[in-house]
Amino acid sequence: MSEIITTGAGDRYHVTEDCPSLQAGRLGGEAQGYQLHDVHRFTSAAEAEAAGRTPCGTCVDASNG
Repeated sequence: MSEIITTGAGDRYHVTEDCPSLQAGRLGGEAQGYQLHDVHRFTSAAEAEAAGRTPCGTCVDASNG
C-alpha cells in the first residue's frame, strides 16, 4: 500500500479515494446536509492504526488480494 486515506471523522482507513465504501459514506453525508470532513493521508497502515483507524473491508482487503 502506498497511500493510506481517512477522513477526520472516519474510523476506517482506505487505500484509494475511489473506494466504494468511502464514497458511499461521503455521498450519504452530503445528501443529509452534513459538512464533509477533509481527507487525511497517512504514510503507512501502522500509522493509521496507531491513530485508532481500522482497515476498510472493501479496498484494503482487495488490495491485499
